[in-house]
Amino acid sequence: MLEVVDMPSNLGTNTPDVGIACAGTITKRGNAVPATARQLSTSVLRMLRTLHATRARAPRVHPGVEVSHHSVLVAVRDQPSRVGDIAERNLSDASTVSRQVSHLTSLGFLHKVPDPDDGRAQLVALTDEGVALLDALVERREAWYAELLADWSEEDIAAFVSYVDRFCDSVAADERHQR
Repeated sequence: MLEVVDMPSNLGTNTPDVGIACAGTITKRGNAVPATARQLSTSVLRMLRTLHATRARAPRVHPGVEVSHHSVLVAVRDQPSRVGDIAERNLSDASTVSRQVSHLTSLGFLHKVPDPDDGRAQLVALTDEGVALLDALVERREAWYAELLADWSEEDIAAFVSYVDRFCDSVAADERHQR
């Protein structure tokens, strides 16, 4: 039996690549996709759905700080940054990050400082309260993951981390992923 499948033809767009799936998948471009790539696609989608579903149960350290704000806090942990640089690092758009920064600033976790390289620009930095919040967040998140993976060996966790990092690096380096 043949099944029609949607294969992403360009990451970051909604343009599907319709193909036929059996042992492997043939895209409309005629390229053969190994069965392992199909398995990876299914597993990644399952992981994304699982992670999305668990966001509501993720550790919270402040009622006004959503999971989506965490990456902004992490992005300025080591040094103040411009909103555009945070957006680029987080694979987001500047308007979204700007709203997140405004919200976190109103809560007292971020503040703006002058850019020493450009007096007209501002950088976003953590406040002392923001540092404490991020420290608590990281501590709770690490404890949560440790509990989730309690039955995994250290070697399995290290291998998983290595593969996740490698996969993310490959996706980020792909020209279809670039803006």
